[in-house]
Amino acid sequence: FLGVDRLDYTKGLRQRVRAMGELFAEGKLDPSEVVFVQVATPSRERVEEYKRLRDDIDQLVGRINSEVGGVGRPAIVYRHAGYPRATMAAMYRIADVMVVTPLRDGMNLVAKEFVAARDDARGVLVLSALAGAAQELGDPVIINPYGSDAFASALSRAIDMPGTAQMARIRA
Repeated sequence: FLGVDRLDYTKGLRQRVRAMGELFAEGKLDPSEVVFVQVATPSRERVEEYKRLRDDIDQLVGRINSEVGGVGRPAIVYRHAGYPRATMAAMYRIADVMVVTPLRDGMNLVAKEFVAARDDARGVLVLSALAGAAQELGDPVIINPYGSDAFASALSRAIDMPGTAQMARIRA
């Protein structure tokens, strides 16, 4: 699983990390086989609300990893950093599932970047109904980021989706 966002409260990072944590805690995902990588590009570093958001996510990831991760094998890899375009393209290509779940958003080009990077036409895009890209992209798995049970269910569906269904969705 991969998430790529600016560190911003509108991007739904807390909700996304919690949903992934629930799947690991309930045994629906095995941390020895699955990892969730969340890249959070620094944003508004001097604003107190953003500092709190960063601290909250750091603590949440740490708690989840201490509960479900193994030694040297975290269930969630959280990176508060920006990466060059080539590195991001490589991440998009190796991810099985891209999770783009803002609470409110404009277009959200990350969703389109993921689809464009999938030269093998594989992979699943889990996309918030509240992202502008949801109206433009053919057939992502659409979720309501405010519904935690439905959110976790969509993530489970995405990881279990057969290759033929993945290809049809990415091509759309």
